[in-house]
Amino acid sequence: MPMNHADVVVYGATPGGFGAAVASARRGRNTVLIEPTPYLGGLMTSGLGVTDIHSLDAAGCVFREFAGNVLDYYVAAYGAESEQVLHCRGGLRFEPHVAKKIFWEMVNKESAHLKLIFSHELVSADVSGSELRSATFRPVQGGEEITFAAEVFIDATYEGDLAAKAGVPYSLGRESRDEWNEEYAGKLYQVFRTKDILPGSTGEGDHRLQAYNFRLCLTKNPDNRVPFQKPERYNRDEYASLIEDVRAGRITAINGAINIVQIPNGKSDTNNHHYSMLSTDLPEENLDYPEGSREVREQIIRRHREYIQGLLWFLQNDEELPAEFREDARQWGYAADEFEDTDHFPPQIYVREARRIHGEYVFTENDARLAPGLDRSPIHYDSIASGDYGIDSHATRKRDSIGQHMSLEGFMAIGFLTEIYQIPYGCIVPKKIDRLLVPVAVSATHMGLGTIRMEPCWMQIGFAAGVAADISISAQRSVRGIPIDALHDELLAENAVITHFTDVPLGTDESKAAQYFGAKSFLTSYEARLQDTATLAETAQWISWCRTFDGGRPLPSLPASDRILPAGVDMGPRSPKTDEPAPRDHWREKPYLTSAMALRWFGVAAKALGVRVDSPFSQESEHATRGQVLVALYKLLREARNNRAGIGERDAAGRSPAALLRA
Repeated sequence: MPMNHADVVVYGATPGGFGAAVASARRGRNTVLIEPTPYLGGLMTSGLGVTDIHSLDAAGCVFREFAGNVLDYYVAAYGAESEQVLHCRGGLRFEPHVAKKIFWEMVNKESAHLKLIFSHELVSADVSGSELRSATFRPVQGGEEITFAAEVFIDATYEGDLAAKAGVPYSLGRESRDEWNEEYAGKLYQVFRTKDILPGSTGEGDHRLQAYNFRLCLTKNPDNRVPFQKPERYNRDEYASLIEDVRAGRITAINGAINIVQIPNGKSDTNNHHYSMLSTDLPEENLDYPEGSREVREQIIRRHREYIQGLLWFLQNDEELPAEFREDARQWGYAADEFEDTDHFPPQIYVREARRIHGEYVFTENDARLAPGLDRSPIHYDSIASGDYGIDSHATRKRDSIGQHMSLEGFMAIGFLTEIYQIPYGCIVPKKIDRLLVPVAVSATHMGLGTIRMEPCWMQIGFAAGVAADISISAQRSVRGIPIDALHDELLAENAVITHFTDVPLGTDESKAAQYFGAKSFLTSYEARLQDTATLAETAQWISWCRTFDGGRPLPSLPASDRILPAGVDMGPRSPKTDEPAPRDHWREKPYLTSAMALRWFGVAAKALGVRVDSPFSQESEHATRGQVLVALYKLLREARNNRAGIGERDAAGRSPAALLRA
């Protein structure tokens, strides 16, 4: 069998795989993206048209680019003041075929360095020592196998298939409360509407997974509506409990049984309804999916599809439901202009949770909550992205006796406790196996994955994985040992959000500096206060900390006096002991960094580091700001790193100094 070679091989054309492949190809890497299905984009092109993110504030790089492209599409097609633009919510809501169009446009722009292979499944992985050297794939419909060797592999499947095949250790199921000190872990009954915790919530760990379903695209538009069909395997008993819910007034219409959320052009992203005891989720029937063969997975997928088809048929036609309820339900059907090759039903099942690798860091519930003593979530020096969605989990068990209290076991949400958080690079670096990154089946507990598992988050983590792969190749270092500062430089140049602040606009020099140093624990709240006057104390401390960073060792201390005269100017008669206040008294009276001091220090610092960069300080201002100090420090450190590597501007392939770093 002939061996094919690539710089980077990405397995899984999910949003995470898309982000990884785009990032790698944009840096001139020969990249191959292999997908076991015929489809690009995972759930974002298969019905998930309401992206699970609160806003774009904490999102950057490739997802912000994707959302901008969605918005541009609706503006160009319908006008800036159109209803479609209103309903797309700044690019965060979209029709499946529009998402598909945007994904293809973005990958096609990288065609010089990106090859896509569809309908090929993983057969084997060749590991030598601890290094993943090659992987073999075969056409799903049969045919000749292909093998790829690569410098770096990226497993972007929802299931973590390549990582598992390579021998990466992983977890399935739920941890107990005790295992990682997570308050809401393990067995739990929570009333979703009130967030009350019910008896029976023991916190014990188990093998259970949160439920899967399909995200449907429905419409009430009679000109674009396809009727629901009764599936071949229809079991009315599965849905009969809804009759009592309707009679009791707990459900009054179809949108109480399924969650119908508007997207442009009169369509919906229809999901499981959180307040219904029976909806499109199918708990307990996905346990064999993560480790199942293709045949086992296809059986589970078929079962979920027919279950949902049966539910829709039941809601429209069961004679024990009130006539007015059925009439309301009959207004809905599949959108005729979506999923035309799969009978208007989404082609891909929603795998919310499968394998979770064991990585260099395990992301837990506590990483997405307020850090004790800080005004933000825990700080990670190796942050590669930010997440902004409340921790939740869909049910792990079907309706039971405790469920009569309007709670399904495992169905929980603690968005009221979740803060915007950082995602560490260590979460995608697997234990035991090198030359592999895993940005989707990340290293996390069940609770931690409960927020990371959102597609916008996965897309940004995937992008960071693609950048990391490029740096690994350039630096001739393992993905485990790449310089984090180089990764940060590259991600910040791409407008990634590695540290979220509420008061710093994205894309500015100040934003990049604040984010970089935010990941270094310089700033411990969501407010950077960059316009505040810098104190001498914090500036001296920041300089001291910077000496521990790559390239920062030669940074000089602040001048011990603010009365330094230019050389050649006579100091005149004075006695420092009698004519001047004691130094401690002097600095108590003048606690702030003057622009004059900052300018002089910056000049000496640039000389000490052997760099040339523009100063952010101004002679026109009396004092320097916190933002100016951080910008100055970041410029000096970044240029010192680049100079040490002997590199300068971006090369012909568009790769930056950080991406070209050599060991």
